[in-house]
Amino acid sequence: MKLSRLQPRLKSINTNRLQVLTAQPEIVERKRGYAGVKDRSAIKRRDNGLCQMCLAQGIARPGAEVDHKRPLWDGGTDDEDNKWLLCKPCHERKTSDEATRRARGY
Repeated sequence: MKLSRLQPRLKSINTNRLQVLTAQPEIVERKRGYAGVKDRSAIKRRDNGLCQMCLAQGIARPGAEVDHKRPLWDGGTDDEDNKWLLCKPCHERKTSDEATRRARGY
């Protein structure tokens, strides 16, 4: 019995169709290290240590988290005027809403 040679079934990958991932220059980097600590302290002083979302509803609850009003991924800046102090429940609710928006693509 004579054995025949097997032909390869897999074809080589066409590398022309592969996309190259590039950095997104429009996304702003957040402040880190000492600059970030200094910035958060200034926001806490400016907002008098109170949650700004609760304060808008007439409730005076202590704030715990400095957050971006408009997230960086959505075109927000890392400036002081785009940041506010939030309590943990408000921050968690806002973060959850933003994650849902981001997952839906808007």
